[in-house]
Amino acid sequence: MSASSLEALLALFSVPGIGPARMRALIGSLGSAEAVLDSSPRQLMHTAGIDKKRAHQIKNGVNETFVKNQLAHLKNTPARIITYWDKEYPRSLKAIYDPPALLFVEGDVSLMEQPAVAVVGTRVPSAYGKHVTDSLTRELCRQGLVIASGFARGVDTIAHKAALAAGGRTLAVLGNGLDVIYPSENRVLLEPFARQGLRISEYPFGTRPDSGNFPKRNRIISGLSLGVLVVEAGEKSGALLTAMYALDQNREVFAVPGPISSPKSAGTNNLIKQGAKLVQNVDDILSELGGVAIEDKKEEKAEPALKEPALSIYRFLGNEPRHIDQIALECHLSPSEALNQLLMLELNGHIRQLAGKMFVQR
Repeated sequence: MSASSLEALLALFSVPGIGPARMRALIGSLGSAEAVLDSSPRQLMHTAGIDKKRAHQIKNGVNETFVKNQLAHLKNTPARIITYWDKEYPRSLKAIYDPPALLFVEGDVSLMEQPAVAVVGTRVPSAYGKHVTDSLTRELCRQGLVIASGFARGVDTIAHKAALAAGGRTLAVLGNGLDVIYPSENRVLLEPFARQGLRISEYPFGTRPDSGNFPKRNRIISGLSLGVLVVEAGEKSGALLTAMYALDQNREVFAVPGPISSPKSAGTNNLIKQGAKLVQNVDDILSELGGVAIEDKKEEKAEPALKEPALSIYRFLGNEPRHIDQIALECHLSPSEALNQLLMLELNGHIRQLAGKMFVQR
């Protein structure tokens, strides 16, 4: 593990042409950002395998003003920087292609390690898209899942607001610096985000929301999630890029079908044609996520104080819907005994009943 100081990492980060991959390679070869910056061009070329031009850039290209400004922001705001070499860096991001070397974060950093579903879509959703986004997001929050999105207008903002309103948790991956609020109307979300959420950016403080930043940040949205739900998207929507990253990262892709006459649903309908899971309700998502989300959630969720056989039923249920006959068989109960126990658990708020005599934990 690197013993680099944050100041040295920011200095290396400020060198033109030194992206996350080169930072990781250089520090991996030389042991720390300080060692990289202290090396001669000849040493850099020999040890790190970079060309002469890049070696001289490292020696002469550090932007001291940039480093000073970034450290001042950190001193004067609640924000932090989590580096690729820190224990807090999310494991899921380390596994993706080209993980960020630095994450600028503000809020509850533990959300990056909790089971999450990304909810993305068009910036101009229809009434149908708005309703579906709000409804599905609230249901996902009730299952204990974190909602990830991109803080953009439209579906992203609706998903964040629905998660916050439902008392859930949400993380936003930005295409600009943490200190730049874009879109400006989302400034009202900063206070609830401070209590229930996390804002993340790979871009340093002061970075404007340039159009080229947003496609790149989508790999982080999908990388932090178990799956990506695309609610409404046109044929060229950026949300489809998030779905593509999800496939590359071996994440699940979900899509809400829409009217064949609506351009806003052309992208989602095409995703379904190509094999994305068609979503009509939250159970379509939960059934695909299977044991991954369920087991992670069980580890963090406090188990209620229950006596047998209610405890065995509760433990068997998890978040995957189970039919009453399956519950009775697994817990060695008659159907009537199982039903009585299930009704008591439901009345006490521990489980909920779905259509078709199916039950899940709350």
